[in-house]
Amino acid sequence: MIVILIFTFTVLYFFNEFYWKRRGLPAGPTPLPIIGNMLEMFSYPPPGTSAFSTWTQKFGKIYTIWMGTTPAVVVTGYKELKETFVNDGDSYSDKMILPKFNTSFRGGDFGVIDTNGNTWKEHRKFALHTLKDFGMGKEAMEASIQLEVDNIEKELKRMEGEDVNIQEQYDMAIANVINQFLFGIRFNNPAKFNEIKSYLDDFFDVQGSMRVYLSYTISWLPQWMVELLTPDVAKTREGIFGFLEQQIKEHREEIDFDSEDSKDFVETFMKEQKRRESEGDHETFSNDHLRNMCFDMWAAGMHTTSNTMGWLTAFAMNNPDVQRKMQKELTEVIGDRMATMKDKLNLPYTNAFINETQRLANLVPVNLPHAATRDVVLAGCTVPKGTTVIHQISSVLYDPEIFPEPEKFKPERFLDDSGNLKKSEELIPFSIGKRVCLGEGLARMELFLFTANLFNRFEFLESVDGVPSLERTYSAVAKVMDFKCRVQERYSN
Repeated sequence: MIVILIFTFTVLYFFNEFYWKRRGLPAGPTPLPIIGNMLEMFSYPPPGTSAFSTWTQKFGKIYTIWMGTTPAVVVTGYKELKETFVNDGDSYSDKMILPKFNTSFRGGDFGVIDTNGNTWKEHRKFALHTLKDFGMGKEAMEASIQLEVDNIEKELKRMEGEDVNIQEQYDMAIANVINQFLFGIRFNNPAKFNEIKSYLDDFFDVQGSMRVYLSYTISWLPQWMVELLTPDVAKTREGIFGFLEQQIKEHREEIDFDSEDSKDFVETFMKEQKRRESEGDHETFSNDHLRNMCFDMWAAGMHTTSNTMGWLTAFAMNNPDVQRKMQKELTEVIGDRMATMKDKLNLPYTNAFINETQRLANLVPVNLPHAATRDVVLAGCTVPKGTTVIHQISSVLYDPEIFPEPEKFKPERFLDDSGNLKKSEELIPFSIGKRVCLGEGLARMELFLFTANLFNRFEFLESVDGVPSLERTYSAVAKVMDFKCRVQERYSN
């Protein structure tokens, strides 16, 4: 009798795993029990990109994979992405929420990256409005970035002839831009910056690991077991939020609520918080939301922009003819003065260089999964409301029909026959649809000003170790391998 029960249970279990739970969804790779398709996904270097490409070739542009015990419909190809996430954007405006992550790391559903509905709408609108007020596209923000450009230039001049870890320079500079926007101050203490950066590095490394990802996506795993399996999450949480809360505390002690002007994001938030509390709303702009919004700005703005600059420099050093072509344009248009945002329209090759870097770097190979806000039809299948839907932008950035020879670094692909910059709607490094990166405007400004000024002022040459490897290291964000370079001034003072 026991043998029969065990046999029956086994048959029913595998029937559910390999057929019943997959019924009605677009076809895809067969998932393993419990871990789904994560083993195959994480077996490729970097995790995700090659696996998605293989699955697309086998199952078509739309298919289903399993992230632990959670199904996810993957959409690839620009036409398909546009039809879903742009033309029917409201149906995919939710994000896939990992409740176990929000509980263990965020303390609940707070912030803008990992929330949906009115919470997401309110805080995204507020963040965009504040970014605009503090200079996204204005001289104040440009001046903040130019200050960091000046500091990098001074440091590079001091180290001319030596091997330089340029990534460290980019990290500090971009962190200062973010911290000024959030808290109104720069990092004067390199040790303090290195401390918070180490926690952020650990966060991305942890979140990009299969162990942690499965802990969040296996639906029946209890919260206490998640905490047991991911002790490193608690360590990064304490380090990151400890830093943020200290800065917030100092602001709260100094803020002048009677002043109409605010010097940074945190002050603006606190004043909105007080206004709402006076009207009886103590939830929408809570302290938990404030610290999580600060974290979202740090996490989204730091690693993406800084790593893009790292990739850009590595590509330039591996393609010296391309670097010289950009510098020729910079010499002709800028000369030995400082480049500003007003110069952007007159530097098509420099812009093409940045575009090609963003395309080939492909910083977030798996992207941030969305979720259907209603029942939708994909690949002829009715996909229920709440189902995870992944917009696989790598499939576009590396599509040989859109970008011929996609593995090659060719800025010219973004120029027309007259040398003018072409508009390329298929270039979607900031994602696509309703949840496109809210810091896109700031990131574009940073990338242009850092690139135009630093490459106009310096040549970036190989170190004693040779040119950088273009192999990737991977956490939640794809990074160039650690490298050093030599710099040489292009203009003598």
